[in-house]
Amino acid sequence: MGDVEDPDDRNLRRRLLARRLVSHRARTQTVQLFTGLSRHQLETLRQRWGVTAEERHRGPSPTSFTEFFRTSRNVQAASAAAVLCRLVDAIPSQASGQDISLSLEMGERLCFAYEALQACYPQAGLEFEHLLLLVTGLAEGTCLRLGECRGCGASILVDTLSVRDSLCLAGCGGD
Repeated sequence: MGDVEDPDDRNLRRRLLARRLVSHRARTQTVQLFTGLSRHQLETLRQRWGVTAEERHRGPSPTSFTEFFRTSRNVQAASAAAVLCRLVDAIPSQASGQDISLSLEMGERLCFAYEALQACYPQAGLEFEHLLLLVTGLAEGTCLRLGECRGCGASILVDTLSVRDSLCLAGCGGD
């Protein structure tokens, strides 16, 4: 037996990932990008799973990094999300201007990181697409990076375009 995955197993993984993404209220386009399922297939699955229109996010995905820095809780959650994504290999280890892979495997990694983030920061209010935006921003490396607090060495999300000091909010002189 080789390392070739059984097509039925891959199809099951696609459907399971779709279910996870739908439960995280990911937009249809995002689910399609990671699973390869069509709009029609997703609509059929959502109906089968009993997902109502009110349970879905619609419209464009977030595009602004400002949400990560809006509140101290969001900074903490975004910093934790960046660390989690680095740990599950969802972003390149060094900012290299690479695009992230929109594969089944990457979708599974991002779901794992998002689920861990929700367990740690349930009130943060960050959508799955915020996590995807964060990972994309970190991979690009021009506006965001994962840095260290100058005061205590904790991992923090850094807005590279900001004039703010790289300090965490845990008593190291941050706001």
